[in-house]
Amino acid sequence: MTAAKEYYENIGNDSVKVDFNPDFMPMVSISRAVLEADIIISLPKFKTHGLTVMTGAIKNSYGFLPGALKSRLHRAAGSPERFHEVIVDVFRLRVPDFFIVDAVVGMEGNGPASIDLRSIGLILASNDAVALDSVIARMMGLDPGRLRFLRKAREIGLGDYDLDKIEIIGELKTLPEFKLPPLGGEAIMENEAIQEMMHSRTLLTPQARPDLCTACETCVDQCPVSALSMKEDIPEVDDETCIRCFCCQEICPEKAIELR
Repeated sequence: MTAAKEYYENIGNDSVKVDFNPDFMPMVSISRAVLEADIIISLPKFKTHGLTVMTGAIKNSYGFLPGALKSRLHRAAGSPERFHEVIVDVFRLRVPDFFIVDAVVGMEGNGPASIDLRSIGLILASNDAVALDSVIARMMGLDPGRLRFLRKAREIGLGDYDLDKIEIIGELKTLPEFKLPPLGGEAIMENEAIQEMMHSRTLLTPQARPDLCTACETCVDQCPVSALSMKEDIPEVDDETCIRCFCCQEICPEKAIELR
């Protein structure tokens, strides 16, 4: 908001209902400003994400959903694997016309709220979200074909991540020793059995760092399934209730939630 100054506008204040994937919700609300805009330029950051491994052009459109609907869709998805499908379904409600990725300073490690920043010094741009996200993935050392949201996006005709079908202006380089979140660890990227296990609901648990947590209870208030409660001024998760949406990690103002 500070950067936007007087041009800032909360696009979530006015929304309309549209048909959605009935496997998750029959209808969702989406910003009226998004649906009625003649041109949309999406401005994602270059960073990792504990649930989708990386976030970029496709994941950025999840912000078109107003308020608590984001959390309710997390809950409806119920697992990391199904959430990959949800973000593609949201993205295609209104595909942006152009994408500009801020990769001047990126984020690695336990994103989307990691404290590990990485100086990259690049701006990435494209009118093809799938191609752009595949370039981001390769820069992080990931195989785009291993990311379920990119596979789904290609299957339904939103683009392609095959390098032979992408025109790249500039040099594509993999960032050395880029830190990936647990779901994208390079040691397991080629092992099918481990890869499936890593997508299970029981793999990662949000945990608060006592040295960073200020007991503000933001994570407790925002958890869509009430899986967090305060114990001696530290939020603790009920493992059976947690749906691994990682909203707590993303919303924590102190970046005190880690995934372990």
